[in-house]
Amino acid sequence: MASVTLEKPLDVGGPISRRVAALANAKWFRALAWRALREGGPQAELRAANARAAARIILRQARRDAVVARMAREALDGPSGAGPRSSSKTLPGASERPVAVPDPRGAGDDFPMISA
Repeated sequence: MASVTLEKPLDVGGPISRRVAALANAKWFRALAWRALREGGPQAELRAANARAAARIILRQARRDAVVARMAREALDGPSGAGPRSSSKTLPGASERPVAVPDPRGAGDDFPMISA
């Protein structure tokens, strides 16, 4: 009997694996907080609060990373889905080559001009 399997490439280091890792870490810290409260011991409430805070920090950082990744992807792709340099439009008065401007710092024999 023949079986058909579909091989899907792993998303190692991609946005899905980062999200899964962040959720697993947050779940672990929340379980640690619950275990600290359940088992008691010295300063159990403080240890549980620290574990819950760590879980919140992990989730907040994962959200921030997702927002930054989305912004970077949109900046590279552009609103129309084209690449950043695929536009044929140029600003009025803009030239195709860089313009050299005097160095505002004044002295400097090595780099007298800065490309703008």
